[in-house]
Amino acid sequence: MLEKLIRFPLFKDFSSADLKIITPLFHARAYPQETIIIEQGEKATSLYLLIRGEVDIRYKPYDGETLKLTHLGAGGVFGWSAVLGNPSYSSSVICTTDCEVLEVCGTDLRAFKANHPQTNALVMDRLTRAVSTRWASAQKQVKSMLNKGITENVSPLGKGASTMKTPVEPTPKDEQIKALLDRVSAYIEQFHGGSVEFVSFDGATLKVRLGGACLGCPLLPSTLHGWVEGTVRQFFPEIENVESV
Repeated sequence: MLEKLIRFPLFKDFSSADLKIITPLFHARAYPQETIIIEQGEKATSLYLLIRGEVDIRYKPYDGETLKLTHLGAGGVFGWSAVLGNPSYSSSVICTTDCEVLEVCGTDLRAFKANHPQTNALVMDRLTRAVSTRWASAQKQVKSMLNKGITENVSPLGKGASTMKTPVEPTPKDEQIKALLDRVSAYIEQFHGGSVEFVSFDGATLKVRLGGACLGCPLLPSTLHGWVEGTVRQFFPEIENVESV
């Protein structure tokens, strides 16, 4: 087990002492191609580190067809709901090849903080980086979803409104930002049960409210400055700061 952890990118610069401390947390599992490792809606119990193989992460809306959110290869991490304390997984994970993973129980990882605070801080830092890496992949899909809806024909009706197929008059900046945040919020909810909503914009600073699994989450800064700020500033470069209230 120790050798597998040493090879995993998340822990490549951990000291031998820290690796020995975290090794008992993990259990190796092997899954053949087409295995469903995580079923959307089932109880969230474990976080998984993918050490060999590839998986698809899929989400099925209650009123639509299953969507492929992203594809992960060796070095990927999935099952975030278990770490964030969500009651159930928000998406499914299916092996597209034979896979080998390291599984860690979410409750064990959360309890680890009390017993080994310094090593836990290192682990959380690496998990934050993993979220950022995953965002880089997901961001391409978000941009694709947003390009037409935001830069061409945003609906002023906000959340739940249908995007018009013909050009419309430019809407107020606040309404455009709200529409963008609605789409980003839907994506965050699919990944780990969080949410983001528009509060105010004064021409320079955008204030948002994070909710759901984001509340009290140690990865909140990554969500705020990666998922949220990283997206809105691509479409609205005049936004200088994004703050959570």
